[in-house]
Amino acid sequence: MLHSGRVHAWLALLWLLWLPLAQAQDDASAAVAAEPALEVTLITVEPGALYWQRFGHNAILLERPGARNGVSYNFGYFDFGQPDFLMRFLRGRMLYQAVALDGNRDIAGYLEDGRRVWLQRLRLSPGGTRVLAAHLEDHVRPEHRDYRYDYYTINCSTKVRDALDLALGGALKRATEHRSHGWTWRRFTRAYAQGVPWLYLGTDLALGQAVDRPLSIWEEAFIPGELKRQIGELKLDDGSPLVASEQVLPVGAADIAPAPTVPDWRAGFAAAGIALAGLLLVLARLAERGGVARWPLAVVGGLLSLLLAAAGTLILGLWVGTDHAAAWRNENLMLLSPSWWLTLPAWLVLLGRDQVSAWVARAAVIGAWLAVAGIALGALLKVFKSFDQANIEWLLLLLPLVLALRYVLVKRCR
Repeated sequence: MLHSGRVHAWLALLWLLWLPLAQAQDDASAAVAAEPALEVTLITVEPGALYWQRFGHNAILLERPGARNGVSYNFGYFDFGQPDFLMRFLRGRMLYQAVALDGNRDIAGYLEDGRRVWLQRLRLSPGGTRVLAAHLEDHVRPEHRDYRYDYYTINCSTKVRDALDLALGGALKRATEHRSHGWTWRRFTRAYAQGVPWLYLGTDLALGQAVDRPLSIWEEAFIPGELKRQIGELKLDDGSPLVASEQVLPVGAADIAPAPTVPDWRAGFAAAGIALAGLLLVLARLAERGGVARWPLAVVGGLLSLLLAAAGTLILGLWVGTDHAAAWRNENLMLLSPSWWLTLPAWLVLLGRDQVSAWVARAAVIGAWLAVAGIALGALLKVFKSFDQANIEWLLLLLPLVLALRYVLVKRCR
């Protein structure tokens, strides 16, 4: 048994060793407590005039109170110099990057483009702010900054949404994942792509059935403006709003972004289809009377057949040859048959003379009838719920055109 004096000596020694460590821990805790907490701001940028700006943008700004500047964490960057950039883009395997930018410069760049910027200062708990800061800092590290991009499910806005939801302990998802406005990815795409005709038409034609299901409000946050609205409506556990303050730049600009609308183009598409069909029939009648009307008919008919064949081939390629999941199971393939390629030799021959050889005529007739069968099947399947793609506009446009092309080809190839 140890002598009591030795026990006291050992206790005194342990005390002397522990005291500096305890003092250091107290000093560190005091330093953390004295350090001002980070302020978190959601940056939302309105859509711009250029096609890559049509859906808007967002980022997360972290800054110290009273500091002149903060750090903007932005998930919307990509590198043209990345290996196989073009092939990745075509095959739906794009890599985007998370980057940390100078906050003032990032915001100033959007203002210079003439786009409004909304700044929503958020009430996050100190713990949530620390989790968010660590999450964002980890994402911009070189080994983690690249991520596989998807237009609807993993984009610059969903990355911001997920980061904020992490900081909120899942509160944003709980408040939005079981509610829906009934909008679809296609409807949002149409709403934001209007004003750029080739973007509106091209994306709508290339999108398949997957984009036509109703979205939860959580999923709607793939649009930055929708995430801004969700954040603005969210309440904390104590009933107070998540947004502590909101500012719009430039100062004096309207502080309400107009809600997107979806134009109804059914009448316009139907009128365009009837007009094109009528043009073909008029040219065919004039060609029957001889004269120079023969080559205009061949040019117009050939160009239309080429466009239909190329569009159908592109739709098929996106479906079976890429990772663009939004383009899979595209019913427009029935309306835009690749079989139109079989008709092109006939149109080329008809540029120079009235008659075509038997094999060219046979191929053209088969191609035209296959196209008619496809569009008839596409119209018939509209009565089945499993084929509910929102493509009625394209059916209204293409049905009269395909019928007119078939009629003219069959008659000219007799």
